[in-house]
Amino acid sequence: MGSVFTLKPPKPDEGNHVVYDEAWRTGIWSVMFKQPQLQIGRDYTPLPSVSTGKEEDEDELRFFIRRDPFGEVSRYLHSLDVGTPIEIRGPKIECPVPADTRQVLFIAGGTGIAPALQAGYTLLRRTSSTHKPRIHILWANRRRDDCAGGVNDTTIAKPQRSWFSGSSPSSTSTSAPPPTHVSPMVRELEALKIQYPGQVTVDYYVDEENAFIEKNAILEFTKSGSSSSGSSPRNMILVSGPEGFIGYMAGPKLWAQGMELQGPLAGIIRELDLKDWAVWKL
Repeated sequence: MGSVFTLKPPKPDEGNHVVYDEAWRTGIWSVMFKQPQLQIGRDYTPLPSVSTGKEEDEDELRFFIRRDPFGEVSRYLHSLDVGTPIEIRGPKIECPVPADTRQVLFIAGGTGIAPALQAGYTLLRRTSSTHKPRIHILWANRRRDDCAGGVNDTTIAKPQRSWFSGSSPSSTSTSAPPPTHVSPMVRELEALKIQYPGQVTVDYYVDEENAFIEKNAILEFTKSGSSSSGSSPRNMILVSGPEGFIGYMAGPKLWAQGMELQGPLAGIIRELDLKDWAVWKL
């Protein structure tokens, strides 16, 4: 399970307002948390404050962080008491969302949902009477608890091959039991849908229910896209999650000369040959 962490500066800093606001307007961004004992860092994606009703100019940053038993930084953060000072660095822009982007398909695995919320927030803030962008999110989790309370907007997930097992399930898809609670990220997604009615849709896929993202789920949204002129893409597919998930969907990212690169497009997205959509791996 994960927790939502809220960070506030020890004293007001007008410079933070300017830097963070520019990052929110640009696209998907992160900051680095430092584990001081081991001198290692990990990038985390701030959550937009849609569900809190606050504006992004208050210096406050929120993060959804899952406790990983093998993750040094996540275990360190979950061990801290409320009010403990911590060091962060950033922001770092991960992926700009061009100003004329019309549609975004976000394919998220696990905690990769945090960048999806950012992308939706950045995109939908540009809504006007003549420009109503849309975002459709496909969110895959291993357990129902991770997305408890989430209800599909457009599809009925069917049994398909899992990205992490590489094998097809033998049993049929099962309906989710009534939720006893709503997960924090589902609350965030519902708040975004309320603020921008008709412009946000979400479908949930749960491995333990034999429901996995398949090609038809991608095609259902992308087939409505159309080519556009200009150098900036107007339709984007963003993929975020564990390395295996990204590799299965769009091919692995690569390291070269100490830098992480996008690498060639592969996976099931390449098989679909979506010429009118720009693809970015997070």
